Amino acid sequence: MSEEFPELPDDNELAFLQLEAEFRRDFTENINSNQSAWKFDATDYMNKTLAAARALEIDSLFRWQGTHLGGSDFDEVFWEFYREVDSVLIHIRVQGSRRSNHNSVGLTDAQKTKIHALIEKIRTAVEESYAETGKKERLFEILATLAKEVSKPRTALARFGDLARGLAGISRNLAGEGAEPWWKWAKIIFGEVDDAKEREPHLPKPAEAKRIEPPRKELPKPKAQDLGDEIPF
Repeated sequence: MSEEFPELPDDNELAFLQLEAEFRRDFTENINSNQSAWKFDATDYMNKTLAAARALEIDSLFRWQGTHLGGSDFDEVFWEFYREVDSVLIHIRVQGSRRSNHNSVGLTDAQKTKIHALIEKIRTAVEESYAETGKKERLFEILATLAKEVSKPRTALARFGDLARGLAGISRNLAGEGAEPWWKWAKIIFGEVDDAKEREPHLPKPAEAKRIEPPRKELPKPKAQDLGDEIPF
């Protein structure tokens, strides 16, 4: 494992997932070896995980910063920490899955087949155009990436944004009626994506909070001196 961690994701929580998995793998391999010093390996895992949590601002583990690891109750402290890390990992995965679903779309097999065919139509139209070679090559890369994404269970919506951007770039210097035939295929693709996204279940809106009526103002009670001396009946 590289000490510089050059391949970490930009998202702090995803980066923590990756680092913790590496620390846990090393810890598991070490304690299963014949020359394991369990307390040393457990302390090493805990120190590295806490350092990563501090650097990546994983607030859920902040209470463990500065924990004394040399006490006689180390085993109990470690396993409590280990279980809490597991809870944090589950939370990150659940939240990450929800974000992923929001930023991606699930296509049916029929839609995937249709979009793959449309990608090939766009590729052919671009190849036959008189657009610049460099722009063609960049668009072919976008189309190849999109084709791979479409074959996955869920396709990132950003890939369709890349397609729109790439087509806009290659169309910029083309003029004349029918000089940009790929747009009609792209619009069909975007329509399929929109239909698929609309079919996905939406989270229900939170129930509207009941309005609590403010307490009614009561007229002040008359003072004793304001009453007449005689009872009017």
